[in-house]
Amino acid sequence: MFHNDILASMMRERARDLRASAQSARDGRVSRRARRFWAEEAARQVPARRPYRRSHTHGAAGATGR
Repeated sequence: MFHNDILASMMRERARDLRASAQSARDGRVSRRARRFWAEEAARQVPARRPYRRSHTHGAAGATGR
């Protein structure tokens, strides 16, 4: 192998490694942003409360006869 071929091979390997590390860094940023977004979204959601139901009979005894 000639000197230029060796250097070209080393540069290709280095470029491949740099691309791989950049991709993993991007993936990490995306996952952190997604976790932060869904945490904020969950905090923003108000738990559903059941509506208060009053008796329509206004003072009459309930069906249980208490």
